[in-house]
Amino acid sequence: MSRHSSLEPIYSTLQRCFIGIGLISNLILINLIIFRSPKDLGLYKYLMAYIICFELFYIVLEFLTVPDLLTLDYSFFIIVDPEKSLLPEKWSQVADLIYCGAFAVSLVIFGCQFAYRYHVLKGNSSWTASTPRNFIFWLGTPAVLASFYSYFVHAFMQRNDYTKKIMRTVGYTDHQIESVGFIGLIFYPKLDNGTQIVNWESFIGVSVTTGTLFASEFTMIYFAFKCFQATKSFINQSGCSSKFRRLQWQLFYALVAQAIIPILFMQIPMTMIYTSTIVLRSSIPAIGHLQSMTISIYLAIDALPTILIIKPYRDTVIRFLFFWKKRKVAPYQTNSSNSKQQHASWTNF
Repeated sequence: MSRHSSLEPIYSTLQRCFIGIGLISNLILINLIIFRSPKDLGLYKYLMAYIICFELFYIVLEFLTVPDLLTLDYSFFIIVDPEKSLLPEKWSQVADLIYCGAFAVSLVIFGCQFAYRYHVLKGNSSWTASTPRNFIFWLGTPAVLASFYSYFVHAFMQRNDYTKKIMRTVGYTDHQIESVGFIGLIFYPKLDNGTQIVNWESFIGVSVTTGTLFASEFTMIYFAFKCFQATKSFINQSGCSSKFRRLQWQLFYALVAQAIIPILFMQIPMTMIYTSTIVLRSSIPAIGHLQSMTISIYLAIDALPTILIIKPYRDTVIRFLFFWKKRKVAPYQTNSSNSKQQHASWTNF
């Protein structure tokens, strides 16, 4: 069996297209957050910017590493191949670990954001004030959990004789096996006499990492529900303008949409991988290719709900597109009144 699918050029092209879309959409959103956010967002503005900066980092990492997700029977490998990667060979293993940590952050980070929103709505200023302690806590928690996740990946998911045997069957040479960045799970390896055994290291590793992700998802769902209740209660208080109420719901719906995307495009495909390798013991390479593709789709579209749902951001983009279209249709207008109107429109943008 070859380690390269005949459709791999198509997969690579699509992945790079999605990476390009994600880069553009996130750069647009980070500028909107910095320059067009409502004034009373406080620390939440920086938490939103933090998520976008992380996704930009993830996009660059995906572009540089071009990881292969290999699923076969009862094994699952994440491989950074120096032949495809833009990084030096000596960085391949570290890049693979960082890639796995970034996967964890993509799911953990929204739990933190829902929790912060909840404390804002409940008026818990000790948790939401713009203090160094709060900056470190809210921005540092995802990084700490990602480090914990990456440590257990490093400890329990390294190459061994069993994984090397699988890699040889799909076309890797001994030199390539030693040179690639490798993170892998093999749940039921076979001995030389054909006896199938249980690889407890892989089960321990996947139990800790999966438990971490499920705990973060539980936190996210819990605080999402509490945030929904708090938003309803908060906007019903007297003295809230209709504009303010709309903004609070827009922030909530944008966060929900942005959190659902990694669950749909990352957690569900990963669950398919674990089901096919652990339970069915008959995974196929197409499932790994699917996970590679859905990660790229997540990076491409995760910024879009925030751009489209939050009105100040949406209006800014619409005004920009309208202004660009008007300039394209009539680039040589010299009428003084028209020039003044266009100048005013650009200034407002």
